Amino acid sequence: MDTRRLKLVRDMCPLSPERHRWLYASAWMKKIRPSDFVVQNKFISWRRTFTKDGVAPNLQPTNSYLTIDEWAPSIWPRAHAGWRHFGIQHREAIVFLDEPRAWSSQARRHLAACKKNNITFRLGTFSEFENNMSDSQVPPRLQKVFIEEVRRHTNTHTETIDFLLAEHGGEIVSCFVAANLDEIKQSYYLAGYFKRGTEKLHAKVGLIDWWFARSLEKKYATLNFGHIVGPYSIPGTETGTGYSNFKTHFGATRVWWPGSFWKLTWRTQTLQK
Repeated sequence: MDTRRLKLVRDMCPLSPERHRWLYASAWMKKIRPSDFVVQNKFISWRRTFTKDGVAPNLQPTNSYLTIDEWAPSIWPRAHAGWRHFGIQHREAIVFLDEPRAWSSQARRHLAACKKNNITFRLGTFSEFENNMSDSQVPPRLQKVFIEEVRRHTNTHTETIDFLLAEHGGEIVSCFVAANLDEIKQSYYLAGYFKRGTEKLHAKVGLIDWWFARSLEKKYATLNFGHIVGPYSIPGTETGTGYSNFKTHFGATRVWWPGSFWKLTWRTQTLQK
């Protein structure tokens, strides 16, 4: 894997909300997860909360001995007493559709190969996505995580989710799940996979090409590939290097968002700055 590509991706900060509005500051995302537990057990709870404004969330106590609250506001809050700001930043791989397509030579070769492999594309269902996951390259420990994530989005906004399927020889060989946000003119990559042993078909690249075309037809402004690691990641110390490197082949810009605000709460007291 040539991780040098991560250093070549264009970086930007979201200075203009008209240029790129934040997915997590949308009503679409707020309805799905106004507050979400990353970890929750009797010893520790890590709760992540997104808000569309700069007003600190009013959070209910947990039953854990220690609760770590992470708050990600869409704008810099005017008042954040009791919250500490750290420089842990969120990064997304964004493609701006008003710019010329900037796929790498490798991505273009794989797309050309896909087009020669008699692959057909169609829209599918959540059941097809779920039922074919076990034969995919996704590690078994993550398969249920991906399925439940897509299930939550599908149950909340059924009409906004597209299941893009690729078939070869009468069987599903790849799936790409996209969430379409008319509110911010963006299509967001939720999850995807390809069947083990079908790597050389490059079906997932074909699905990404179809995703681009469908989003352009909707007159969307951006595509969001989701999380991407920083430009100077050290192999073995930061998870996500492999899939982040894959995203660099499709003309993505690494967009940096401000760090979150944090609060630690013991069962009997709150630690404040």
